Amino acid sequence: MNLSIGIVGLPNVGKSTLFNALMKRKLAQTANYPFTTVKPNTGVVVVPDKRLEKLSELIKPEKVTPAAVTFADIAGLVKNAHKGEGLGNEFLGYIRNVDAIVHVVREFENVDVAHVMGSVDSKRDREIINLELELSGIRKLTIEWINKDKEQFEKVEELIRQTYIALDLITFYTIKGGKEVRAWSLKKGSTAFNAAEKVHTDFVKKFIKAEVIQVDELLVHGSWKKAKELGKVRIEGRDYIVKDGDVIEFKIGA
Repeated sequence: MNLSIGIVGLPNVGKSTLFNALMKRKLAQTANYPFTTVKPNTGVVVVPDKRLEKLSELIKPEKVTPAAVTFADIAGLVKNAHKGEGLGNEFLGYIRNVDAIVHVVREFENVDVAHVMGSVDSKRDREIINLELELSGIRKLTIEWINKDKEQFEKVEELIRQTYIALDLITFYTIKGGKEVRAWSLKKGSTAFNAAEKVHTDFVKKFIKAEVIQVDELLVHGSWKKAKELGKVRIEGRDYIVKDGDVIEFKIGA
């Protein structure tokens, strides 16, 4: 299951525009009035990964599966949301269920896009949302997205990377005998045993060992077979701490 990130902020600050930029297609409404989005739109976003691209070019598999995170476009909170104003209780409930928050703060001026507070003031707006979350007992990892102009929405890949890092995630890879190259998300500090469980629950019961090599090293040697012949593929046990960029082949019992 992918980790989820909620996009939050006051109404009309650009949350749905950011969500649409992340999705690269218009799933959310973007009308100029509060509470356009009542139930959150959700979408799975691919994590940009040059190493996966290079690994796929080398292996030429039938299938390539990138790592992903889920983003949810949550309706705009308003002052006193913790008291239920503006459907606040419902919206705060959605926020409680995500793993982290992207807080969209408006700094753009546009007379055609009404501001719920009557004026643009990023410091005030930031404090309103932070206070509502605090009064509701919600403490989440928060990444701030300052919405200054349309050009920022061309930089959403960087936001995805920032979110991935902030969630303390690393990426490891499996190559499934050349049939599928896949990137997996894993919490930093996790073991080979934890990684095996991500790939398949059966691997937990039958785990024997993990054969490991860093993706950059595998790319240098040109193939798994060649890397093994040169003694570059390491044998690791269940307690091995997986490193970002590890390519792992799990050996399991019958």
